[in-house]
Amino acid sequence: MEPHPEETPDFSAFSKMRRIPLDPESVIGRELLDGFAEFDESFTGHSRIWAVVVKLIGLTAMCSKAVIDLEKQVIELRRELRSRDKA
Repeated sequence: MEPHPEETPDFSAFSKMRRIPLDPESVIGRELLDGFAEFDESFTGHSRIWAVVVKLIGLTAMCSKAVIDLEKQVIELRRELRSRDKA
């Protein structure tokens, strides 16, 4: 007897994204890839509809955090460049 279609694990490409080669200095990219994969794998066996909705919310939050982290780094670099220009 096969499992109910809604209970079938929802595997996606997120866990495969960990194979993407990144620069050794990549911090935020690595956090995103690992976070996406771990988040995706945590929903194995849950209702597919529920998992999709929660994944969308969670992945949106992860992307938002990554953008904020990148912006902080850009702001720091701008400040550093401005201080060099003034010196």
